[in-house]
Amino acid sequence: MADLLRAGAAMLSERCPACGLPLFRLRSGEIVCPVHGRVYIVRDESEASRVTVRGVLEELERFVAHRLSDVVRRAGAAPGSSVADELRSWLDVLERVERILGMISASAGEEGSGGSEKPPARKQSG
Repeated sequence: MADLLRAGAAMLSERCPACGLPLFRLRSGEIVCPVHGRVYIVRDESEASRVTVRGVLEELERFVAHRLSDVVRRAGAAPGSSVADELRSWLDVLERVERILGMISASAGEEGSGGSEKPPARKQSG
């Protein structure tokens, strides 16, 4: 917690839903728990659902990026059409995930939501 304060983070009155420690707002606006990392603060169950979906999609995006990295490494050792097909498949998944994330972001922007300072309901580390 001291490191967060030294880095210019502001301690909030809300607490982490998992461990009860105070949450901090970084200069970037991101809200974090000193133990669990990023948390999302939501107003209602509808917003909690959107945050959960966003978290799952962001996790899927990281997974796909990792798989793409593995395929690219293997491609150097054994180039071929099967590697190209696998790359194409993972890139298709990544494109779809990013498109859905973009639609969610656009929808949240239209509704004026996006994590206001209300009681925390869900956390997403990462």
